[in-house]
Amino acid sequence: MKQHYLVLFLLMSILVAGCQFNDQSFREFQNPADTESRYPYLFTSDSTLYMSWLGTTNNGSALNYASYSTGQWSDVQTAGTDSSRFINWADFPSIIANESGPMAIHWLHKKSGGPYAYDVNIAFAQEQGRWSEPITPHNDRTATEHGFVSMVPWDSDTILAVWLDGRQSAHRSEKDYYDLDYAMTLRGALISTAGKVERKFLIDDAVCDCCPTSLIKTTDGAIVAYRNRTDNEIRDIYISRFNGVNWSDGIPINDDGWKIGACPVNGPVLAARDSLVGIAWYTAAHNRRVVKAALSTDNGRSFRKVHRVSKQASAGRVDLAIHKQKAYISWMGKANKKAALNYRSIHFDKGQKLSEVTTADSIDASRKSGFPQLQIVGNQLIMAWTDLSQSPTTIKTVRKNL
Repeated sequence: MKQHYLVLFLLMSILVAGCQFNDQSFREFQNPADTESRYPYLFTSDSTLYMSWLGTTNNGSALNYASYSTGQWSDVQTAGTDSSRFINWADFPSIIANESGPMAIHWLHKKSGGPYAYDVNIAFAQEQGRWSEPITPHNDRTATEHGFVSMVPWDSDTILAVWLDGRQSAHRSEKDYYDLDYAMTLRGALISTAGKVERKFLIDDAVCDCCPTSLIKTTDGAIVAYRNRTDNEIRDIYISRFNGVNWSDGIPINDDGWKIGACPVNGPVLAARDSLVGIAWYTAAHNRRVVKAALSTDNGRSFRKVHRVSKQASAGRVDLAIHKQKAYISWMGKANKKAALNYRSIHFDKGQKLSEVTTADSIDASRKSGFPQLQIVGNQLIMAWTDLSQSPTTIKTVRKNL
């Protein structure tokens, strides 16, 4: 009988060791987003966290934002309403800030010419919570897609922005889709807070159509990460570096070899702190749906190891933040209706040790839940996403101490 108990104990130990566990230290906390809110975006500047999101008004959608510091949220501010705003679960507005407060905010504006014809709009913060009239950083005027924007403060009165630009796809027929002369492009600009486009850049002339981009500023310039597209439809993650004048040619972060003749709507995420840089991404190469990550200790010049972060099949939608000497990565586990919002950390030491996979919460697996956000402010790890567990939708925020 004792042997049977021993065998049972060993089997249970193996099962427990192989499973991820729920992190009970995460606690939900209230945020100022009202009901019918969706698609949050988080940005951290110094000791302040900023969250933008879309709300609903009688005149269309409202682009709202608030800040979080010392455990308290500010009052909600509205950057504007727009009855012609283009709303998409994967291509949502964002806000950036510096030590003085909000700096710029972006959204997408529909235009005539087709269901997926829209422009990038960027507005700049002014005094007393006011915002400038929006500018469009591209002037091609084509009725094509322009979106998946990433922005960072470049200096006190300039931002750096990148976006996917579909001008080459104007008048593209269905049979032209696999001709890279008609491919989506990756472009960027330096823009003053007065609304003047100082410089424009073509970063890559053939990229994946609708995967989010990611942009960081380091002590060595800037880095953009994006899903590339080759002649034979390999769509792996590339990075390009900006030295203040020019962008480098894009190089793959890893040879995943994902051949797919369509866009998976799953982009990479970068994070930086001092000379530390982390990148995380999703790939389904060789029919393995996994999240990977790589770390750099030299401003992203080299990434020595590529880690498989997810243990089980993943739906991607990754995010990443750096705190002290660790990179924290979040992603959605694969599921039918409910998914696990997972995370784990990687230490920047020579061994680059990974923590156990942990579930922060459950999340609706549909597109309507958007891309879960992860940021760190002070010693708190904070996540936010569109909560579909009740009607109307709202934004759920959880936090834990590190």
